[in-house]
Amino acid sequence: MLPNYDDFLIKRFEQADEVRTFEKGKFETVKIGSMTIGRASYEPGWKWSAHVGAAAGAALCEVEHVGMVISGCVTCQIERRAQL
Repeated sequence: MLPNYDDFLIKRFEQADEVRTFEKGKFETVKIGSMTIGRASYEPGWKWSAHVGAAAGAALCEVEHVGMVISGCVTCQIERRAQL
């Protein structure tokens, strides 16, 4: 049996459901069912601690992420804990 094409959903970041802009970057999200997928774009010099954390009053981001770098490079720092 072939799938019904009404069951397919195509979403594009170019028509994101939500776009958040901030100094030196933007974050676009699309929702597919109960799942939210995001794409972040950062300009050179962007740093979470300076451009997001400072405004939020947080030293580290506490949100779990899965990510992939398409272009450029990224570094990250995690909080050290006694148990991992």
